[in-house]
Amino acid sequence: MEKFERPKQERNLEAEKTSFIEEVSSISIEEISTTFDEQSVQELADSIGDNKLFILGEMHGVKENADIIYTLFKKFGFRQLALEWEPELKEVAEKYLESGELDFNAIKDSPDGRVTAGHFVLLKKLKSEGMLEELVCFDGGSSGHGWNERDVAMAKNILDNLSDIPTLIVAGNLHAKTEPITFGDEPGKQHPMGENIRKEIPNVASGRIEYLSGQYHNYGTKDFSKFSNEELPSIARFYKDENDLYIFELPKVQAATVPNPSERI
Repeated sequence: MEKFERPKQERNLEAEKTSFIEEVSSISIEEISTTFDEQSVQELADSIGDNKLFILGEMHGVKENADIIYTLFKKFGFRQLALEWEPELKEVAEKYLESGELDFNAIKDSPDGRVTAGHFVLLKKLKSEGMLEELVCFDGGSSGHGWNERDVAMAKNILDNLSDIPTLIVAGNLHAKTEPITFGDEPGKQHPMGENIRKEIPNVASGRIEYLSGQYHNYGTKDFSKFSNEELPSIARFYKDENDLYIFELPKVQAATVPNPSERI
């Protein structure tokens, strides 16, 4: 029997642009009500004081990721934000901050949740409240590069932009890891961005966001189902686990609005 393939749906770029910009105009960024373990807070604050940075792993495409970044800026006094964006998007962000004009054409093909409507609202709020001095866009590029080469480039981009400004680095969970990892379909060990940074800054603190239920947008909208049948806590938590990772735990989340919601894998 001949295999039938569904034709790829044609994009309506004008509709996607309108939807994205409307979301930027309508959403707000707020601190997340969180139970903070005070010992963990003090230990992380001390580490940031010494090393000037914290590496946070995320699942791309969660609406609340931007709120978490804002919450951590307020709690720990970060002044520089490093995002897993292509370096050329720094100019796009700066233009938006200066004029309010968003160059949708520059981000229109982004489907994986690294770039969301909430990020632009977040940047404007941080800037307007005097909390953002610098933005670093550190993606090392993927075309023609292997996983290891990309992560080496990402780490270099971050290290080249470090100063005395406390910096929050936000990357995909795998890139944020500070130890070698293995993939099921890749031979040998892979060396994440976080591991490459730790080679230069041995005591750098790291952690991840833990999502207990809800959805995210990464090449389509998908579910967090690991804990969906369990009773969920009523409030977010921040603590350090037995592996010395700082965990920001969210009971339920929503999928973010991305520039290219049509792309699927």
